[in-house]
Amino acid sequence: MKYSIFSLFLLTIGGAEGFTTTTTPSFRIARPVTTLAPLPSSISSCQRKISLKDAASSSSSLCMSSEAAAEGDAEKEVGGGTATIPNEIFNLVKGIVGAGVLSLPAGIAAYGNAPSAVIPATILIALIGVISGYGFSLIGRVCSYTGATSYRDAWDKSVGPNSSWIPAASCTFKTSCAILAYSMILADTFQALLTTVGFSTITRSQSLFGVTGLFLLPLCLLKNLSSLAPFSLLGIIGMLYTAVAMAMRYLGKAYHVPTGGKFLADVPANLQPSFGTTGATGVLQPSSFILISMLSTAYMAHFNAPKFYTELKNNTLERYN
Repeated sequence: MKYSIFSLFLLTIGGAEGFTTTTTPSFRIARPVTTLAPLPSSISSCQRKISLKDAASSSSSLCMSSEAAAEGDAEKEVGGGTATIPNEIFNLVKGIVGAGVLSLPAGIAAYGNAPSAVIPATILIALIGVISGYGFSLIGRVCSYTGATSYRDAWDKSVGPNSSWIPAASCTFKTSCAILAYSMILADTFQALLTTVGFSTITRSQSLFGVTGLFLLPLCLLKNLSSLAPFSLLGIIGMLYTAVAMAMRYLGKAYHVPTGGKFLADVPANLQPSFGTTGATGVLQPSSFILISMLSTAYMAHFNAPKFYTELKNNTLERYN
């Protein structure tokens, strides 16, 4: 009896695919081995098709999910700026193209007095412009990597805090000199304009303080550069008007020296144009550094690069560059 119970126990824990033979001290119980019949080929083929279809569907769903996630990330705006790219362009061009461009001919005349002197000057203008553009882009990249919001902060997080006073002092000195130079231009210009319309009693200092207090100070107190875009556009239009007027006077030979243009007599003798034989080779003279010094600040807007980057809407590096 006990052997029968033990045999039943072995049958219970046996595998489902076949029965093994169990040997007891007195007899052997043989268990028949049963195998499952193979599925018909049509059913197996259907199962394989269904499996492949499910796998393809899952793969397609994953691809669609990845693409949707990528599109969502691309559409997601970065940063909290509100300035558009046209706003940034107008402000940047106005910051670079100022009254200083009118002095560049004097820088060329410092080393050459023949028309061919324009050739090396054009190369220098393009080369220094490319270098300045790369530096402007590099500052924005540093702000993107470090989270800096100012020129000094970018130096602090990339170079070190002990020397961060160097760019701050340099920017303060440079902008102070620029303010002084532009104040001279504004004082002379507005005094002449006011005298033309009948306000001849207004002095140079009064015109300067009036323009500074009424126009420049409110503009400087603005927190967002995007609101300056209309004024920047107006300044760009003024520079284009100046360029067109100069081109018309040149083509019309109004200041032509040999034939005596109709406006040449109004120019003081020491300011009248004169030409010689020193052309492109004059750039090898030390006096060419006068033009190089002018160009070193002609593209100067780098102290505002962090502000341009942080105020740009969706300020990714691709859009900033």
